[in-house]
Amino acid sequence: MRPLFIIGNKRSGTSQFVRILNLHPEVFIAHEADLIWILHQFYRQQPFTVHPWDSDKGMKHTLAAAGHLLQRDRTPWENFQAVIKFLMEQGTPWLPPVSKPGLRWLGDKKPFQHTDPQLVPFILEHFPDALFLHIIRHPCAVTASSDHFNRHDGDFWQGLSQEEKVRRWTFHEQRVAEMKLELPGRIHSLRYEDLCRRTELELSGVFHFLGLTPDARALKNAARQTVPASRACAKINCPAETLELATRHGYDLEKPAGRLRSLGAHWYWKLAKRFH
Repeated sequence: MRPLFIIGNKRSGTSQFVRILNLHPEVFIAHEADLIWILHQFYRQQPFTVHPWDSDKGMKHTLAAAGHLLQRDRTPWENFQAVIKFLMEQGTPWLPPVSKPGLRWLGDKKPFQHTDPQLVPFILEHFPDALFLHIIRHPCAVTASSDHFNRHDGDFWQGLSQEEKVRRWTFHEQRVAEMKLELPGRIHSLRYEDLCRRTELELSGVFHFLGLTPDARALKNAARQTVPASRACAKINCPAETLELATRHGYDLEKPAGRLRSLGAHWYWKLAKRFH
């Protein structure tokens, strides 16, 4: 088994990405277990506190469900395996229990934390063969999604203006760009929009990156389960750094998706995949 980490921004399709990755019989990614942050504190014998970029929801659940498995005479990788496997087999509020005897990749989804400058050296020291999956989404769409999320049970970027959220998006994508320079060949990037429209093709690319044979059933199920979001995306004034990053990934910030355009794309791709 090898470790695998999701990086980028929240509200970028990361939860759906994990669900469809986990359709492959040799992959399991936890839903925000906060385990690298937990281990970073555990081996420094520090009290467990919330990560400064995140909420404590995932950390609290992991410690309550599997904190008893942490042992100081184990390596971080051994503790990581023990906890993530336990969460996989027991299930969590976000993912059902599953058994995967042929598991080859084991990981966690913490897109903010896995690019933290204090945690990246910890990952590289104790998980030297780790790979990273980077999923990116239009910054205005991420902002719109966070606005909607925070009206219900959202727990991050609260109280920020849209412009401030775009700057946070930029900050986290810049961290990914820096990691790509530091770790050539170890980060695979894909756009959320492409994953929605060309699910089988994009997911096959991810599996090839991981050295896995694409599972035909997993690809078909993933395509049926994945369609573009129908939420409108308003234009936001963005700084030059955001424009540069967005352009690099093929986004046009002058043409955000309105409500009708978003609904049209959502239903077009939903019907197209149904009859595929």
